[in-house]
Amino acid sequence: MIRLFLPLEKITLKQISINGEEARHLALVLRAKPGDSITVLDGSGYKYDCKLISVHKKEVRAEITGKAPYSAESPVSTTLAQGISKGDRMDFIIQKSTELGISKIIPLITDRTQVRHTEKVERWRKIAVSASRQSGREKVPDITEPVNFKDFLNIYSPGTGIILSEEEKEQSLKKTLNDIRATKGVTLLVGPEGGFSKNEVSTAVQKGFISVTLGPRILRTETAPITALSIIQYELGDMG
Repeated sequence: MIRLFLPLEKITLKQISINGEEARHLALVLRAKPGDSITVLDGSGYKYDCKLISVHKKEVRAEITGKAPYSAESPVSTTLAQGISKGDRMDFIIQKSTELGISKIIPLITDRTQVRHTEKVERWRKIAVSASRQSGREKVPDITEPVNFKDFLNIYSPGTGIILSEEEKEQSLKKTLNDIRATKGVTLLVGPEGGFSKNEVSTAVQKGFISVTLGPRILRTETAPITALSIIQYELGDMG
């Protein structure tokens, strides 16, 4: 089934008009044709069953045949503050985090970040849209512009904040989650290649973050957030 996102204001009682990249994607990539069925998500908790009336790369029109409440969002809100990694690793992190129900992703510039400037934010946002569509989510996670680590700690209140640290040996993520089961939101801090510096970890802890370990094996920067988010969704969310 083809799924796509449209702002609520573009959805009328009987018909919808799809323009821009979504229209091009339907017409040229998916090769949709009149009579095909699609599902439209409005990001406000409803889905619309639609039948295509006309298909063109500049505009696709569809008739609404049904409307129903819909939600595939996790009961726990998760924010990933991720040290920017090299190559296409961030693409992977964005895609898989979105599939796992992430609410917000904040790219971080840290002491050990090798990528200090990036033009990829719009690319990451498109990856998040595609991953949300594929995984059946009705919301697309917010991806911010890159933020300096120190600025992040000054701007964002962690709520329940967790930072992954290779130096941590005692406090496991599982034990931490057992202690915070009533929380409705988690902010997860993950470092780039090489992890966080000792100073960054200590500063984050002073700001209220809990330093945790994922176990004795050192995970790559693209593996660590996916592992941690999976555990968070299993322990506090809707996986399992």
